[in-house]
Amino acid sequence: MKVSNETKIGALTAISITLLIIGFNLLNGKSLFRSGEKTIYAVYTNVDGLSAADAVQVSGLTVGSVSGLEVMDRNVGRILVRLSIKKDINIPVNSIASIISADLLGTKAVRIDFGNSGEFLKSGDTIYSQVEGSLTDKLMSSIQPITIRLQATLTRLDSVLSSMYETFDPATRNNLRSAIAGLNTTMQSFSRSSARAGHLIGNLDSLSELLKNNSSGMAAIVENTRKATNAFANGSLDTMMKHLASAMVSMDDILQGIKQSRGSLGKLVYDKALYDNLEAATLNFNRLMEDLRLNPKRYVHFSVFGKKQMPAPIPPDSLSSQ
Repeated sequence: MKVSNETKIGALTAISITLLIIGFNLLNGKSLFRSGEKTIYAVYTNVDGLSAADAVQVSGLTVGSVSGLEVMDRNVGRILVRLSIKKDINIPVNSIASIISADLLGTKAVRIDFGNSGEFLKSGDTIYSQVEGSLTDKLMSSIQPITIRLQATLTRLDSVLSSMYETFDPATRNNLRSAIAGLNTTMQSFSRSSARAGHLIGNLDSLSELLKNNSSGMAAIVENTRKATNAFANGSLDTMMKHLASAMVSMDDILQGIKQSRGSLGKLVYDKALYDNLEAATLNFNRLMEDLRLNPKRYVHFSVFGKKQMPAPIPPDSLSSQ
């Protein structure tokens, strides 16, 4: 059976019209199959750019869409928004539907924040509503207090600078220039000090390199120190201290004996008679030695021929010099 061109054109036209109607409804948030959805309403005084087919979200999940917006009075004081939501979503009656910004490009959406009621909305019920500010509004609200404080600060700074300009006389300005010049000199001195500090750091680096190159010798020194410390810890130091304490006790006994005139040294220190005897014996010994020097033949005489030599007297000055 041959189909005429007119029939083909008519069928194509009907299909195109059907697709156009379906697409138009989808763009306006209307679905041809509403059996699995329920409709609830929200009333706003400002929809903030919300349009049909925008998403309805619960906890970030899209559960429906905006199916229509209607003006409720001539003054556009209230706008009725129709929301199509899946039937299996139970929405408490004290939930709130908020118009939010879905992204930075300004796309709007309706977010439903669940309440804690045990009763749930049915198809045709109205939900509480509110409009949240956009991201730009939130940003501007955060910046506005900072802008106000900045303006106030700039105003006060301008007042202070004006007062300073009116207060400073030429002499004060010259002093201020001198202070700035002195500050410049100080900074130059600081730069030179920094250079010297850099040289010092270089020397420290050289010292560190030297220690690194002689690490074996340093390790030997540390090992010897460790051995000495271990020896002291193992009892050598304790033994030495005991011997030292014993020697100190013995020395104390000796000093006590000297102080109490015990022994020869104690008597020599504290016995005046012994001291006088020793001094007299020393004087006599000096006389004997002087006489031996002046008259050696008196003590040692050897002569084959000759007469006996007369002894020479001991000079008093030699004895006194002794």
